[in-house]
Amino acid sequence: MRDFKRCYFLSPPLTESDIISLGLKPRDTTPTPGGKPRAEATVENYLVGRHELGIKIVYVTGSPNDPANKGYRIWYSVVAPGETPPADPEELRGSFFTKRKKDVIEFNFGDSGKTAYFAAHVENDGKKGPWGPMVSVLIP
Repeated sequence: MRDFKRCYFLSPPLTESDIISLGLKPRDTTPTPGGKPRAEATVENYLVGRHELGIKIVYVTGSPNDPANKGYRIWYSVVAPGETPPADPEELRGSFFTKRKKDVIEFNFGDSGKTAYFAAHVENDGKKGPWGPMVSVLIP
């Protein structure tokens, strides 16, 4: 084991000529072009538990395999029964970023019985795609 560590840690890294002489492929340093996301995504809700809602990202348009789709920004707002609901996604107050297509949101105990409004858009390094349709659900 000691000889293996010595060979691994004390040997200098391979130069470009060593890589070519050994028949290895040179390291790819060209970044993959991402671009601005064009896909439109929406949120489907499902019940997880008391004060917890699960969300699932569903594509309305575009492909989930597009390299421009790096993550999802989920915007939400909790509205009490007597308040006016948001008219468009720009009026939603809270947000979080996720790279997963399924996630769980935990709400406060006092939010039970209120309505939560959700909207999502695809993001790629700060570039935002179009808004998806707004969805509402009653918080258990």
